[in-house]
Amino acid sequence: MTRKRRGFTLPEVIVSLVIAGIIGGAFMRLLMNQNRYFSHESNLRNARSIARSASNIVLADLRMVQDSGGVDSVAASGKLVRILVPYRFGLVCGTNSNTTIVSMLPIDSGMMAVSVYKGFAFRDSTTGNYTYVSPSNPTGSDIPVASATPAQCTGSAAGQAQIRTVSVNGRTGDILDLKSNGASGAPQNSAVFLWQKITYSFRASQAYPGRMGLWRNVDGGRNEEIMSPFDTSAGFRFYKAGKDVPEAAPPAKELVRGIDLVLTAVSPRAVANDSTPSQSRVVTSVFFKNVRAF
Repeated sequence: MTRKRRGFTLPEVIVSLVIAGIIGGAFMRLLMNQNRYFSHESNLRNARSIARSASNIVLADLRMVQDSGGVDSVAASGKLVRILVPYRFGLVCGTNSNTTIVSMLPIDSGMMAVSVYKGFAFRDSTTGNYTYVSPSNPTGSDIPVASATPAQCTGSAAGQAQIRTVSVNGRTGDILDLKSNGASGAPQNSAVFLWQKITYSFRASQAYPGRMGLWRNVDGGRNEEIMSPFDTSAGFRFYKAGKDVPEAAPPAKELVRGIDLVLTAVSPRAVANDSTPSQSRVVTSVFFKNVRAF
């Protein structure tokens, strides 16, 4: 009795291999597209994270700026703004020649460590304007020191301020002598703050050659690239007194009432087969404190 053999013919095997190749090729193409899509979305998230992180850092300083005298300078290119940022607050106890005695609220030691004193400002209670005082040597002989006449703040005699020194969470406020070039004219019991000069600028990145970086410079302190990379379209726009839309051309610094942050962040690398990196554009507006009228 003849026994039949079971198996595949050569044409059947060839057809099966062709079908498997087509399915495998389609599956591999699907995987590659999915991987490319995932990489694109990941790069987009990276760019968005860069823009948002930069926004948070800059806004922390800009929200402290006063509308009267808080802007030191702006660049016509819209790539640089220099601001006077308060970092410690208190009250004026009195003045003696070129010395202003102040009672300051407690401050976090970390804030003191990263701040560089450049001067103080006191408020006119009638107009709300601040007068900024810049001593000759703010980081040397004119730095704030413990007051030689603390009773001017805490005493109850005639002409003394009768201000109690405050303690919060184990931290105690200070009574300081602030130097100025001549009499400051600060009225007793007027609000006062110490300020530092900070410059934000968009310029060539060191971390990503060919791209822009956001740089932060504390005058008398560190100069650091805090975030990158950015596209060349990143920069600042300015709100002018009397206007409710930002302008690319900066007005006179006395008229700046707020700033638009245009943060066009770029992903550090491009997706395969993509000619340009992903971008994320975040625009944030911030208006300065104590704005009395527009």
